[in-house]
Amino acid sequence: MKIGVVIPHYRNESGLKRCLDSIKAQTVKDIEVFVRDNSQDNILYTLAVNEGLRKFAFNDAYTYTLVLNHDVVLSENAIEKLVLCASAQARIGLCCPIQVKPNSRDVYWGGSLQAVPWGRHDCKPLDEYKSNFETYWANGAAMLIRNRMVQDIGLLDSNMKFICSDSDYSFTARSRGWLVTVAHESIVYHSAGASGGSDDPAIRKIKLQDNLYFIKKWLSGDLYKSMSYEGEQLTRLFIKGHKEELIKKLASLSLND
Repeated sequence: MKIGVVIPHYRNESGLKRCLDSIKAQTVKDIEVFVRDNSQDNILYTLAVNEGLRKFAFNDAYTYTLVLNHDVVLSENAIEKLVLCASAQARIGLCCPIQVKPNSRDVYWGGSLQAVPWGRHDCKPLDEYKSNFETYWANGAAMLIRNRMVQDIGLLDSNMKFICSDSDYSFTARSRGWLVTVAHESIVYHSAGASGGSDDPAIRKIKLQDNLYFIKKWLSGDLYKSMSYEGEQLTRLFIKGHKEELIKKLASLSLND
């Protein structure tokens, strides 16, 4: 079983070296790394990940693709534990390690809570994670992707260029019957914010646009309205009325059965 690793990289050579060194030290050895260097032509996170997925996910030689931020350092058996968790059930499409802050036992991400308006992480004490579990959405700083799932649901939605594409991908996966899990024994160390570019007004603008698109796609119905013939009619009352009508018809069919 061969594993591809995709690392979007932007002007952090020391961080990238630490990440690559931790990959070389893994207990799993059949790994190929693809670093997408955004330092010259910054295509941002989502397109960089998709470039790597095109390389690995549609090649039968690779079973999984691991996506990593360049500021993530893996514990020695992190990939082994991820694969062990993902291999336990064929419908696990995304499997994530627990992210810990460097040089500490403080959890930065141990599962996902709300996605809107900004991602909120579950950060219980590390010792409280006793078994693998499902979560709402995967954190794209470190996530193992089953390549068969990519072949089923496609690539990340590049309408969200920098953030939100990981949570969007998770909801898409779950809506298609795939599971998003956390491997509690897989630990990585994440220097959160090292690649965020939060002081750059252009990046802040992109993040806001990404959030708005996520809401438009999943929460407000605006995307459907903009693409459908009946879009202008889709008020809450219109939707409620048709939903209730369908429920009544379904109930009558069930009674007849």
